[in-house]
Amino acid sequence: MISPSTPDNDQRIAEIATSVLAGNLVSREQAQFLASLEGDDLYDLFYWANKIRIRFVGRQVKFCSIVTGKTGACSEDCSYCSQSKHYKTHVTPDKMTVDEMLQATEEARANGANSMGIVNSGRGPTDRELDWLEPFYRKTAEQGTIRPCATLGELTPEQAQRLKDMGVQRINHNLETSARHFKNIVSTHDYKDRVQTIRNAKNAGLSICAGGIFGLGEDWDDRIDMALALRELDVDVVPINFLNAIQGTPLYGEVTRLEPMQALHIIAVYKFILPQQELKIAGGREKILRDLQSWIFFAGGSSFLIGNYLTTFGRTPQQDHQMLKDLGLTYTTFDEVEHEAQPDAAMTRSPGHDSPAREGALLSRRDGSLVALPVLNQGEKLVTT
Repeated sequence: MISPSTPDNDQRIAEIATSVLAGNLVSREQAQFLASLEGDDLYDLFYWANKIRIRFVGRQVKFCSIVTGKTGACSEDCSYCSQSKHYKTHVTPDKMTVDEMLQATEEARANGANSMGIVNSGRGPTDRELDWLEPFYRKTAEQGTIRPCATLGELTPEQAQRLKDMGVQRINHNLETSARHFKNIVSTHDYKDRVQTIRNAKNAGLSICAGGIFGLGEDWDDRIDMALALRELDVDVVPINFLNAIQGTPLYGEVTRLEPMQALHIIAVYKFILPQQELKIAGGREKILRDLQSWIFFAGGSSFLIGNYLTTFGRTPQQDHQMLKDLGLTYTTFDEVEHEAQPDAAMTRSPGHDSPAREGALLSRRDGSLVALPVLNQGEKLVTT
């Protein structure tokens, strides 16, 4: 049962929001108050989060797409990740060709994506892997129709500079959670390693996309800590992922799935703490938000992934374009041109369906694709030599 709002809370939310709109930063104490809200007070929180979004980021929405350049066999033991070699999941190690990445990028652009990210499994790239990726990034940068992005794990200063020189414009490297909670999620590397990669990328002049995953068993203090850390690092885009626990990973069946209103609450509090950053609602949104997906904008979100995620499906691009059209929202592409949503022109495939539309498309859902492989038994371990 939803509890009614209180006049005192209404007034305090409005006072904090007015301060943010005037250019002031939210304090930890204010963030903790916003995190404590419940019931009807959340609707007031969303109202002001939307005002903050419009004031600092604008009304238009942005799309982003990603594909897995190198999939699986990861040395790290992130307990949420189905690509770790420590767990037996539905993921089969594989690698895309440059031509496949270019085709996927064209599909992403056709769907209206502003950015295209190549995501590699592993702690960090080798020189040989950078050699493999360089032709893709150089050609994509030369075409100038979409932002080339990279999610390659830990980067040295030299690697960050090389990526910048080959045409990469933005690096994604998530903090995932707070420094305090990080050790409960990953043991093969440290939180400070992630922070250092972000600093290395910033020093190379790269735009920074960094956020985390919610629903890892963290509490509100962890969520606020991560938001304040991201603010201190002055990142540009903050991806907000909601855990969709995959069978075979340690967190499967061990954590309580977030409720839709909890997820929206997180987005709104992050908008107050990070008013000028683009909040990108990413993995798990259709599983966690369910019928409330369109509320991500009202709660402060301003962009989202369109197409597949990494090893799980998103919604069809057609559904996402329809959502924007129904809301009366427009989107902007890499060239900063504003577009009306076009559901009739977007891809029509949905998870598990064998639709003939756009046959052979890498970003659509089809039998035999990496993300459609059958899930293996929970808890099985890969035998490694």
